[in-house]
Amino acid sequence: MKKEWKDLPYYDKISLNYIVKPRKWSGTVKYDLQNKKISEGVELCTVSAEGFKTACASLSFVMPLGEKASLYALVPNVLTRSCKAYPDVTSVEKKLALLYGAEVIVDVGKSGENQVLKIEVSCIDDRFSIDGESITDECLKLLFQMIFEPRLENGTFCSDDVESEKRLLAERLMAENSDKRTYAKNRCNEIMFENELYGIHRYGTIEDIEKITPASLFEAYNEILQNSKILVCVSGGNFSNVEKLLEEYISDKSRNIELNETLYVEECEDIKYVKEQEEVKQGKLVMGFRMGMKSEDDNYAARRVMADLFGGSPHSKLFTVVREKMSLCYYCSAVMFRQKGVMLVQSGIESYNEEKAKNAILEQLEDIKNGKFSDDDIASSVKSLEDGFRSVSDSAESVANWFTSQVCSNEFLYPEDFIEQFKNVTREDIIEAAKAVTLDTVFMLEGIAEGGVEE
Repeated sequence: MKKEWKDLPYYDKISLNYIVKPRKWSGTVKYDLQNKKISEGVELCTVSAEGFKTACASLSFVMPLGEKASLYALVPNVLTRSCKAYPDVTSVEKKLALLYGAEVIVDVGKSGENQVLKIEVSCIDDRFSIDGESITDECLKLLFQMIFEPRLENGTFCSDDVESEKRLLAERLMAENSDKRTYAKNRCNEIMFENELYGIHRYGTIEDIEKITPASLFEAYNEILQNSKILVCVSGGNFSNVEKLLEEYISDKSRNIELNETLYVEECEDIKYVKEQEEVKQGKLVMGFRMGMKSEDDNYAARRVMADLFGGSPHSKLFTVVREKMSLCYYCSAVMFRQKGVMLVQSGIESYNEEKAKNAILEQLEDIKNGKFSDDDIASSVKSLEDGFRSVSDSAESVANWFTSQVCSNEFLYPEDFIEQFKNVTREDIIEAAKAVTLDTVFMLEGIAEGGVEE
């Protein structure tokens, strides 16, 4: 990286204390959230529920997003290949098969300007096991063994494991570059957030991945154990030993947690425009907008309803007007990123329609700013958001994902909290939210060959 991220003015500590509302949420399945601070920077989130057929346990590490992104991203992938108790991939797979086909999932993502590394084990609920076996506790034990008892070789990670996972991580990055829709989105992010931590890819770069050694990766692993914010979340099932096991594994570790405070830029001064050309048929137009937010909670409900009305669902203006009525795009949608206060509009177009499509997209935003939408439009957006948020209670995994996604927030919120806020959004709120939106970046991937690759 060209910059020393620690020298940027917004590198700071974020709050490590959660607030949890003492009540139940009742959706498709009734569940209750309980949160407990285990030690400095270590939280346990327990979701109790009746009715889920599956259960899951996850552990999330949160580290500052920066020049070590590739190192940190590789750690969970190496950890899940083996451990002391199960020293190779085959033995891990056999253990998972004995646990009724339990699955281990690794996810590397971003929450604002922090990197989130999550390892999750999901399995069937105990009540479906033979002879009353405790599948959930066995899965929890395996999760902690993989994370805290890795298989080592000469005091560091095994070189074969590291090289295999380096290759796989690099292939994931290359696959994103090959998928032109994803590539265009990533390039818009790079350009828009060039001088912000948020512009760093969650996997880092292929060049940084290639430089990783077993020793440097093991050093990064120890940094994560010492400096990360940790959230353990169990959902469904009967994880009776979770608190005891967690305390055993982290009690002897000194902790010094420092995370990035996300920088919210309310509006841009100059619009950035970048065009690239490739041998593809379909052009990709991506437009990045600042939403005028000062924090993730800054008038979020109105902004989210506005973004949905603009381009978040099949009844939105981008879909019904730009795509359907004007036939300017193969696809056209808007996505809001609450934890950065921005919105991206992605569209697939004929390259010669670039200016028409860009102007049409901006015209739909202007229409919202001028109040050119109906009460039915508002109702449709609120209903669409409500349906999506209610689907959180469909499975133990989705409930767990809901709460772990709030790992960098100061407060755990239920889906019901947001649904009630959406229902209270008024026409004036939507207009005000739209007026705060400003165009920041335009990236155009121009297709230059009629017989090129279809993407």
